[in-house]
Amino acid sequence: MPEIKVLSPHLVNLIKAGEVIENVASVVKELVENSIDAGASMINVTLQEAGLKEIIVADNGCGMSVAESRLSIQPHATSKIANENDLFNISTLGFRGEALASIVAVSKFKVKTCCDGSRGYMFTATAGEITSECLLALPQGTEISVRNLFYNTVARLQNLKSEAIELSHVSDFISRIALANPHIAFKLTNNNKTILQTYGTKSVLEVLSNIYGNDIAKEMVAIANTTACFRLSGYISKIAVSRSTRSHVNLIVNGRIIRNSNILNWVTEAYKTYLPLGRYPICVLDIIVDPSLVDVNVHPTKSDVKFSNEDELKELIIKTISDALSKTDLTVSLKTEAQEELLKEEPQDETVDFESDFSYNIRFENDNKVEVEKIEFDDFEAKDEVKAQILEEEIAEVEEILSTPKQKVIQQEFKFDGEETFEEPKRKLPKMYYIGQLFGTYILAQNEETFYLIDQHAANERINYEKILAEFKKDNVFTYELAIPLKLTFTPAESLLVDQNDDKIRELGIALENFGGGTYTVRQIPLWIKRGFEQEYVEEIIMQIIAGRKAEKYQFLDSLAKTLACKKSVRGNEYLSEMQIEYILEDLEKCENPFTCPHGRPTIMKYSKYEVEKWFKRV
Repeated sequence: MPEIKVLSPHLVNLIKAGEVIENVASVVKELVENSIDAGASMINVTLQEAGLKEIIVADNGCGMSVAESRLSIQPHATSKIANENDLFNISTLGFRGEALASIVAVSKFKVKTCCDGSRGYMFTATAGEITSECLLALPQGTEISVRNLFYNTVARLQNLKSEAIELSHVSDFISRIALANPHIAFKLTNNNKTILQTYGTKSVLEVLSNIYGNDIAKEMVAIANTTACFRLSGYISKIAVSRSTRSHVNLIVNGRIIRNSNILNWVTEAYKTYLPLGRYPICVLDIIVDPSLVDVNVHPTKSDVKFSNEDELKELIIKTISDALSKTDLTVSLKTEAQEELLKEEPQDETVDFESDFSYNIRFENDNKVEVEKIEFDDFEAKDEVKAQILEEEIAEVEEILSTPKQKVIQQEFKFDGEETFEEPKRKLPKMYYIGQLFGTYILAQNEETFYLIDQHAANERINYEKILAEFKKDNVFTYELAIPLKLTFTPAESLLVDQNDDKIRELGIALENFGGGTYTVRQIPLWIKRGFEQEYVEEIIMQIIAGRKAEKYQFLDSLAKTLACKKSVRGNEYLSEMQIEYILEDLEKCENPFTCPHGRPTIMKYSKYEVEKWFKRV
C-alpha cells in the first residue's frame, strides 16, 4: 500500500490554482476584485499579448505594508474575515485568501505597493517563494504583474485559448465589473491599444454607453423597486434592443458580479411576449441585500450565490421589469431596428479607435442634465485621456433626450352631480389615422409627426391573445348553449385521452357528451369563442389539452391562448376593409402590451416626419 503523505504547500497551491485560476480573465478578476476591496477609485489593466505574456493590474487603493504584502501570497491569508461568524456576513468581494497564492504558484509574480505615497516596497516571487525584494519610492496603491501564466503547468497552458478569445473574456469581465462599480474609473489596454475605458462618474448609463455605444444606451429604461429584504435598481433594454444569448443580462449582488440561472429565468419570464423566442434583453440588475441573507461561499470563484427569501426576489424582479415595460413606449423605430441588424453582424468585442482628430466627452450627470464638451486632440496622449464616443451630428439629439425633464402625468377631472372624479386614461399608443394597406399585410397609419407600419397579423394576434387569456383567468366561465350541437370525432387513442381530461375540458366551459365509437357532441361552449369559428376553436382546445403537456395551469393556458390567437388571427396577404382595420387599431390601443405579438415580434414600427423628409432631401 502506498505511503500516505502530507502534500507540500506549493503542490497544494497548484491544486487550488486549478479551481480558482482557469485563464487570463480569472487572474484579472481576482486582482481587480482585490483592488476594489482596497478602496481604489482608479484601476488600470494592462495586457501584453492578451495577458498570455503579461498581466498588470494597478490601482490607487490603500496599498499594503511590507509585512502585509509578504503575507498576502501565503495560502488562506486574508484581511476580509477573521472568524467563522464573518463567513456568514461577507461584504467584500474576496475572502477566501486563495487567489494570490494560487496565482503565484503558476506564474512569475511581482508586486509594487505603498501605503503612504512615499516609501514603497517591491518583491518578485516564483513558484510561491520570494526571490528578490527592495524598498523604493511609489505613489499610494498597488501594482501586480503576472508573467508567463501556467509556465509550470503544461496541461493548463495548452488549454489557454487564442489571444482574441482570451482578450474577449477579459473585456467581458471589465465591462461587467465597471457596470457594478460606476464610481470607479477602469481602463483596459492590450499591446498599448485601449480596449475599454470608463470614467468613474457614478453613472451606470454612461458606462453602458462606453460599452455598447450611445444608440444602445438611449434604448435603456431605468428601474427601481424595494421589498422588505431586497433593493433592486438598474437598467433594462427596450424591445428594439436584444441579443441572441443571455450573457448580456448583468447580475450584481452587493457589488459582486454573479451568475444565477434562476434570476436569468425570471428576467426571461418578465420579457415573455415582448421578445421573440431565442432573443434576450440587455440588462443591468443591481440587487442590494443584507449579507446575512445571501451565501456567496458556494463556489471557489464566488460567481454563484444562494438567497434566502428567493420567492420574494423572484416576485420583485418579474414585477419591476414587467411594470417598467408596460409603462414604456416600446414602438420600434425603423432606424433603431436597422442599427440592430448591423450590430448583429459586428464582432461582440468592441475596440476603441483613437485615430480621429476630435472626440466628444459626454457626462450623464442626472436625468435632467447633460454636459457635452468638445475636446480637440493634438497628439496621441491627449486622445488617450477620453473615449471617442459619438459622432458630431448625434450631440444635439443626446442633449435633447437627456435634458428633457421627466413628464408628469396630467390628470383631467370631470365633475358631475355626485362629485365623482375620473382620470383620463393614459394612452399606450399615440393617436393614429389609417391611410392604407401595403401588400395586404401591413397597415399604414400616420399622425402629425410620425408614419407607422403595423403588422396586421401580429397586431390581431396580440389582441386575440389578451382577450382569450383574460377569459381563461376568470373564475367564472360564461357559456351558452348551441342551437345545433357540434359533432367531433376522435381516434380510439384520442378518445381515451379526451375522457381522461374531461374535467379540464369542462373547466374551460366546453361540455362534451360521449356517444361511443369516438364520436362526441358539444352542446355548450364559452361565450368568448367567435361566431363561425366554434368547431375550429373547440377542436384546437381539446387537442391541446390531450397533447399531455406537463406544465402549471397558468403556463398551459398561456400557451393555449397563444396557439388559438395565432391560428385565428388575420393573415398576411389578406386585404381588409377600412372598418376592419379601424377595429384592429382601436383594439390594439386597449391592449396591455400593444407593441409585440405574444411571441415577441414587433406589431408596430415608426418613422418620424423628419426622417421621411430626409429621404427626399427636403431637410
